[in-house]
Amino acid sequence: MPDFDVIIVGARVAGSLTAALLGERGWRVLLLDRATFPSDTLSTHFFREPAMLAFRRAGVWDDVQAVGAPLLVNMFNDVDGVTFTEPVEAQQGFNYVLCIRRVVLDEILVRRARREPSVTLLEGAAVRALLREGSRVAGVQFTHSDREQEATARVVVGADGFRSVVARTVEPPVEHSARVHRAMYYGYFASLGPMEPPAAEHHFRGNELVYVIPCDGGLTLLAITVPIAEFPAWKQDGRRLFLERLRARPHLAPRLERAEWVGRLYGAGDIPCFMRVPSGQGWVLVGDAGLIMDPWHARGIEQASNHAVFLADALHRWLAGEASWETAMAEYHAARNAFSEKPYRRTYTNAPDFRPMLRAALQRRGLLPASAGA
Repeated sequence: MPDFDVIIVGARVAGSLTAALLGERGWRVLLLDRATFPSDTLSTHFFREPAMLAFRRAGVWDDVQAVGAPLLVNMFNDVDGVTFTEPVEAQQGFNYVLCIRRVVLDEILVRRARREPSVTLLEGAAVRALLREGSRVAGVQFTHSDREQEATARVVVGADGFRSVVARTVEPPVEHSARVHRAMYYGYFASLGPMEPPAAEHHFRGNELVYVIPCDGGLTLLAITVPIAEFPAWKQDGRRLFLERLRARPHLAPRLERAEWVGRLYGAGDIPCFMRVPSGQGWVLVGDAGLIMDPWHARGIEQASNHAVFLADALHRWLAGEASWETAMAEYHAARNAFSEKPYRRTYTNAPDFRPMLRAALQRRGLLPASAGA
């Protein structure tokens, strides 16, 4: 008999939520992460209603609300000097968006998984290899507390990000991929002064976008996405370029005079777009391990949280004998793609050059003549 029903590699958004949703149904879950929590990770951590619904489903919504992040009820846009503000549309009661630092959010989700008696969480556990029975994945070999250990399960879940050890080992087919088109940098500022009422701000200049998003802890997240061709210059002199580009935004520059930069500059220029086939014999991928998109679109948390819900439902049906492995995984695959294909396509299509997307957005709102920019 396997040691566990499910082993999940990776305990951040996708992994912790999958573990919690399986644990509350009584399935024996081993949840592993090489980090110890609370722990930060590279992320601009902005999320919309779909993530809120997933958090409510997993029973953590009250904890997320209790963080006290401002409710961002408006979207402010400055497109090359053309400005417009629109309210966040309420779909199922959430007429706002949120921004919560991952060091805070991930700890909430890890605590939720830890509450389930049937979930065993091992922090500081690094997976080294997968165990196999014939062609089927049957467990993991990992290091924890300076000891090499092994554990077996009916299925191993890779929730360990786009550099997934699980995915690298099983080598899943790729449904679609697009090369890296953009680099992202961000930092936190205190005393910036939000708009009233609070808004998520998007400041476009040509093919460059600055985000200004109030978050928890009295901080504001400032981020910029630039074409990947600029990445070498940013690696050399990122802090100077970051401040230079922020100060070039007329609606932001006066507020920066009173603000204090807290912490360091974070950045990456290697985040791709891909959709992997998410399952095979004894293994399944969830979150960024199975599908990732360029972070300019700020969809990562809602994707990972909803994929976790889809996967937990599918695995439960299989573990309970209500569906075959093939049927359950086909259902998960279909649900994931139905949820993600449209934002995924929009992300990789517009990543090389924002300007056609922006012209169309202004024309739809009557802010640009239909012939402009043609």
